[in-house]
Amino acid sequence: MQPVTRPVDEPRKGPRIDWIDAAKGLGIVLIVIGHIYSVAEPSPLYVFIYAFHVPLFFFIAGLTYRFDPPALPAFFRKKFRTLLVPYLCYAALGYLFYLAGYWAAARSGLKLEQFNHGLLTPFLGIFYGSLGDGHLVNTPVWFVIALFCTLMIGHLLRRLTSSFALRMFIALLLAAAAHAVAPHFKLPFSLGPALVGLVFFETGVAFQGLARSGWPSAGWRWAGLAICLLISLFSQINGFVTMADTRLGHPALFFLFAFSGLFMVLAFVQLLGSKGRFLAWIGRYSLSIMLIHMLIIKSVKVVLAGVLSMPIREIEASVGLGLVVLAVTAALLIPVVAVMESWLALSLGKSGAVRLAAGGRA
Repeated sequence: MQPVTRPVDEPRKGPRIDWIDAAKGLGIVLIVIGHIYSVAEPSPLYVFIYAFHVPLFFFIAGLTYRFDPPALPAFFRKKFRTLLVPYLCYAALGYLFYLAGYWAAARSGLKLEQFNHGLLTPFLGIFYGSLGDGHLVNTPVWFVIALFCTLMIGHLLRRLTSSFALRMFIALLLAAAAHAVAPHFKLPFSLGPALVGLVFFETGVAFQGLARSGWPSAGWRWAGLAICLLISLFSQINGFVTMADTRLGHPALFFLFAFSGLFMVLAFVQLLGSKGRFLAWIGRYSLSIMLIHMLIIKSVKVVLAGVLSMPIREIEASVGLGLVVLAVTAALLIPVVAVMESWLALSLGKSGAVRLAAGGRA
């Protein structure tokens, strides 16, 4: 199993661009790391990571968006296959994991907080499509259905107007509405974060020309990286944010730190050049990793809790044990993703098996 050898800056003959894959690779690594420890009392590192790692993926969705097919029904069918099918499959898989744990706890006579929502609420949560109140067991899949909603709204706006300024104005209005509603009502289908993500999506669409024509010189990239990193370090001012809950802190600060963080990532992977080929390889399987990593993390934590006879919350609070969970999860992700790509391609919205190697597509 060998990673790709093509330099990150070298354009592909096909539709993929290696530095974009590298950005996705770094982003998904940060998302996995962000799910290892508890967020009840998030560390400064988590405040820093959460400020931009999810907005990065909405931005990349805009950066890689193609205005075809122009008809909304055809676009819906395509995105239903590539996003909603994976969402439904792996949200249902999360529920099966929940059933297994619920049954095991019941047989052992254990009363665990994780199962306080019973059996019906998590099942209905698959179709409600938003986090919270015991709905989605496989929590990261909220992003997949949110991205579907963002793409559908973004595609519709593109059909209605070619004016970027008007689309961005509408996106900001919708994001403001989602932020205002969030404390009072959780919108279905992760529409809250989807509407916030629309701002990053539209910005990504606007940057497509720059992505095609080439980024500034290395000197400007270094300057951009330094400036964005410096700004991002002040993300502690806005506190811990989570797009999944549309918990943004101060909206202006949220967008400032989200954009500074995602541009920091883009500048970094551009400067990596050929050294970023391993991140590019990871990025090609970012959807598979997004769909399955949390179930692996939860399983590893449960096993470790059983072996060490300690509560999961103590494992999540321990730096050392967290690193153990991260290492085991990373090791397990390789064969699990290989199986998903090779044997469960239909569950990922793909028409056939994909070899997890240099020529793989994700």
